[in-house]
Amino acid sequence: MDKQLYPALASRASALVEAGDRPAAIEVLEQLVHSDLPDFDRAMMCMNIAIVQDQMGDTGKALETYASAVDLERKTESYFIAENRAAYCAKLGLYDESSRLYDDLLRHPHLKPEDQDRLLQNISILGKLRT
Repeated sequence: MDKQLYPALASRASALVEAGDRPAAIEVLEQLVHSDLPDFDRAMMCMNIAIVQDQMGDTGKALETYASAVDLERKTESYFIAENRAAYCAKLGLYDESSRLYDDLLRHPHLKPEDQDRLLQNISILGKLRT
């Protein structure tokens, strides 16, 4: 993909969301997900689709799309999207699932030591919410 086309399409998708045309924004973001962008960029666009689906009230579809975004992210050293997915589950009240996802992140091969404490705190908070 042309280096100038990527930011132009991403800006277009953002403008469509702001204008309230979320289905059209998803179409633009899907083009980016299926492009030849690097895996992390494609994963971010996929996560953006999940965010828009959530804004549209389709949490089931958003959860599926978050899972797809994490699958793309696994090809990289990042766990940013995986952590956002865990937080999204917590936001939905899916505390057991969120806790499991955070726990999985503790075993991520590229986990930074400074992130481990935050993940453990999140798991602790979720444990209190489940009781």
